[in-house]
Amino acid sequence: MHRSPGLIAVATFIFLYGCALFEPSKQPSEQPVIIGKIADEPVTLAELKNQFHKSSSLTADSGDDQALSDFLPLYMDYRLKLAIARDAGYMDDPAILSELSEYERQSAYPFWIERHIRDKLLDEIVERAGEHIHAQHILIELPEEAPPGDTLYAWNRLMEARVRFTEGEDFMKLSNEISSQRRGQSMGGDLGYFTAGWAVKPFEDAAYNTPVGEVSMPFRTQFGYHIVHVRDRRPTGPNKRFSHIFFLTRGTSQPVDSILVTAQKAYRELQEGKEWFSVVEAYSQDEQSRLSGGGIGWIRYGMYDPAFTDSIMQIEKPGQFTRPFESVYGVHIVKLDSIYQPSHEEIREEMSARLAQLPRMRDNERAVLDHAARTGKARFHRENLARFEEVLREELQPGLRAADLPEELLTKPVFSFHGQQYRAADYLEWLLEQLEQEEEPLYHHAMSGRYRDAVIDSELISLTRSRFPEFSELSRDYLTGLSVFRVNEDSIWTYAQQDTARLREIFENNTNDYRFDTRYRYIRFSARADSTLDQVRERIESGELIDSIRQDFSNVVMRRDIITNLNEEPYSNLKDLEAGQFSPYFEYRRRQTTLLLEEILEARPMTFEEAFNKLVTDYQMIREKEWIEAMRKKYRVEIYPEVLVTAH
Repeated sequence: MHRSPGLIAVATFIFLYGCALFEPSKQPSEQPVIIGKIADEPVTLAELKNQFHKSSSLTADSGDDQALSDFLPLYMDYRLKLAIARDAGYMDDPAILSELSEYERQSAYPFWIERHIRDKLLDEIVERAGEHIHAQHILIELPEEAPPGDTLYAWNRLMEARVRFTEGEDFMKLSNEISSQRRGQSMGGDLGYFTAGWAVKPFEDAAYNTPVGEVSMPFRTQFGYHIVHVRDRRPTGPNKRFSHIFFLTRGTSQPVDSILVTAQKAYRELQEGKEWFSVVEAYSQDEQSRLSGGGIGWIRYGMYDPAFTDSIMQIEKPGQFTRPFESVYGVHIVKLDSIYQPSHEEIREEMSARLAQLPRMRDNERAVLDHAARTGKARFHRENLARFEEVLREELQPGLRAADLPEELLTKPVFSFHGQQYRAADYLEWLLEQLEQEEEPLYHHAMSGRYRDAVIDSELISLTRSRFPEFSELSRDYLTGLSVFRVNEDSIWTYAQQDTARLREIFENNTNDYRFDTRYRYIRFSARADSTLDQVRERIESGELIDSIRQDFSNVVMRRDIITNLNEEPYSNLKDLEAGQFSPYFEYRRRQTTLLLEEILEARPMTFEEAFNKLVTDYQMIREKEWIEAMRKKYRVEIYPEVLVTAH
């Protein structure tokens, strides 16, 4: 979804300056303590403290009196800009209100997930992560809007397979017979071992809730209807990190037997004690991992083909490597680099990060809609709905209008949610909009569920506001933040960028502030062996272009950049070099490295165009100070810092 620059940039501004319209927190018997005024409107100590505590993580310890005093002028400037925003009509500006609406829509679902769903899902995935499941399944592909007859057929076929399995038939044979086919391949089959987060949640739920040796009842996922057979469960072992030497078998005319002979040669070199990195560089055809010693990272079940994962998980000791073996990817020699047994806290942290990337969290509309349905007491008026559906199936045809159906029927409520009733006429209006997209209008049972979701989605912001006062506060915060952001943008930032005359004045009066220091343009070359760098250096010194070097040496890391400070490592190696010279070889990030000094750019003054961005930044600070001073006078701003002392 497209997000406007304001929606992104305003977040920083909001949390730096605070953005709520705070109501004074006062006891009935207490007089509010006034710490300032803006256009004769008082600003209270309670408001200041409220915002200070919210912003304390970005300022200082919330118990620090000096920090509160330092925060006072910042807060008063913010309140001043808020008053300017109100007077300028920004808080009623259609563009700002549209962006607020977009923010609320983007925020409502995550808000429910974080407060009601995330902790439950995290507890569940952490518990399941302690176990690997070996499962097989049968899948009958079925679209979500399939006719009832197709759904019943899939259910019956899967129940038939389940009975046949209990009577002794082989599950994989049943899967090959009954599962849907796609491009000649069965959509069911053996999944090998997997753990939490690998499969879509309905499938994972069914697998983890089925005992070993048994078959689940049919269940629905986005792909269709399944049954799952759980063959085995075993505790999750420690984390394992691997490297490999890889030989291509796809897209090559070389026979697999010949490739295995080459792999055996590499294997013998390893057995004879040759360094792993050298063998990787000499043989591996995985260009990406070859640059890092063949590293393929931490691997867990479910990441790759089950047979490949099973093969490498048999290695028990770091440093050990497999014999050459063939997988669906090619031929490998795999080495176990390290083993690590994480603590419960580390597992929970890892699962939390993984959960954030899963559809059940990222796109978990279903869970939010279901939870909101319970909160908003959603319900169908079944008798009215059934009568309406019966008439609709008979009358539905292109060009149908509400006037074609009995008025008495259309006024009946068919659905209730969040204190509102939705009549059959409302449902019909929604239906006709949906059916306009279809060539042949056909009412099916799934439409009432889709209508339920559409109603809940349309009312979710309202429900979220009433259910969570903090969400309403966030919305107010965002509106005020957007408005104040626009004040800064229109009155300070954009103004500074457009005031060319003032920018030139600053530039001409401060030429020493706008200079380039001496700069060094260089290229860094890194490889596993000095011999590789020797070849690169020889070809460059003979006059070859850098681009041809990049194409011919895929095992060499090259980076071109400009730097001004030669006191930082590894750039001190550029000292005393002349343009066109290479530095001595040195080790950098576990690789042999050399630097080529391409050019020394002497210190010089910037042109106005080169200095423009820096000038704008410098002028913005000047402009804000001048503008704030003018606005303080216009709005008669008064600040009483001494009150903070007497109030304690």
